[in-house]
Amino acid sequence: MNLLPFSRLFVSGLALMGLLWAQNPQIKKVLEKAGLKYSVDKDGDFKLVFGLENDRSQIVFITSETEQMADQTIVELWSPGFQAADNEGAAIWTALLADSQRRKVGAWQAVVSEGKIIAVYKAKIPLSSLTPDFLKAVCIGVASVADEVEQKVSQEDKF
Repeated sequence: MNLLPFSRLFVSGLALMGLLWAQNPQIKKVLEKAGLKYSVDKDGDFKLVFGLENDRSQIVFITSETEQMADQTIVELWSPGFQAADNEGAAIWTALLADSQRRKVGAWQAVVSEGKIIAVYKAKIPLSSLTPDFLKAVCIGVASVADEVEQKVSQEDKF
């Protein structure tokens, strides 16, 4: 008897169970109350896609892993806006840093992934403040800021 198909099914099932356990139940609850549609990536983070003006869309991630700061649980919401090779875009990076200074919620950060540096607009919010309405507002705000940069820099809509 060939057990290979059963072992693959078992391993797939374990991976799916790991994903379900990795999701943050508090964030999931607020997302559902807000009526926001999401999927869950391989890290257990929540992935949302927002439709924006001019038939554009933008991905927003909500990281399941939280961080404690004093007595507050901090949640990260972020969206990619610009991707470059290691030595590209110095003027763009400078502009993004200047843009961060004027923002009240969120800032631009650099993330390295697969040899590329990605500029992500990230908001770090106390979980206790994430009412359904505020969650929607922060998600749309993060998506809009990131998409604005993506549109100016590349005219593409890949994020």
